Amino acid sequence: MIQSTSIHARSAVRRRGGFSLIELVVVVGIIITLISLVLAVSTLLIQANESRQLEAAFATLDSAVQEYEQVVGRPLTYQDQTEQTVRGSFDIPYDIDFNINALEGFYGASGAGEACICAATGDSHGWEKSIVRLFQLMARTESAEEIIAKLDPSLFLPVRLANGLPLPNNQTLTTLVDPWGATVAIVMPGRKWRDSDQGNLPLDADGTIRTSLESKIGVCRNGKPLFVSAGPDGDIGCLACAGGTSPRFEATLDNVYSYTPENQ
Repeated sequence: MIQSTSIHARSAVRRRGGFSLIELVVVVGIIITLISLVLAVSTLLIQANESRQLEAAFATLDSAVQEYEQVVGRPLTYQDQTEQTVRGSFDIPYDIDFNINALEGFYGASGAGEACICAATGDSHGWEKSIVRLFQLMARTESAEEIIAKLDPSLFLPVRLANGLPLPNNQTLTTLVDPWGATVAIVMPGRKWRDSDQGNLPLDADGTIRTSLESKIGVCRNGKPLFVSAGPDGDIGCLACAGGTSPRFEATLDNVYSYTPENQ
């Protein structure tokens, strides 16, 4: 009788020491749920950090532009396709020439040489190069350059040749990328609208003509430059494409702006 009792006791101990299949399933389910929660929270924290990083960059760029304009005593100017004139007449030309032979003048005549790139995708309008040109302008003014130096170093990217090599002759150009690695765009407002533009050029609420780049990326407010990130999808898209129903338009939906642009 004593032996039988002892056997039953040992059997009970063995049963209590293991897990049933249902218990294992419950434990695994709890672990998976906890991992999912951790990943979700981590993703939200990363996204929040990226947003803060971009907001800080836009605020710094805006301050630098204001400082530059105050020092030179006039607003930045941008050449749109609607106002063709002699090269060099504008701070940011319509079609910046990044030919190596023209780097010193920055937008001299096209010629032979190896082209440089600012991002993986090109744009005939040159907006990817405009931020590089902006940095060159800021460097002319010590106080504006000091503000630019406050930008997050991780967002700076050196301009390289199309084959990935550095620029020749120790030349250095810098562009700015967003937290997702795409080049930050700068959209400049058009010139002041004139009576002679009646019926030819659209008039924006700030009294300037609407440039082609504004139509594609975002309309500036109050004559103020607009900085734009392509967002997580890395595609800045086109607001003017197919009446808002094309993939190019849909790509604009996650764009991040330095301020809310005017309605198209």
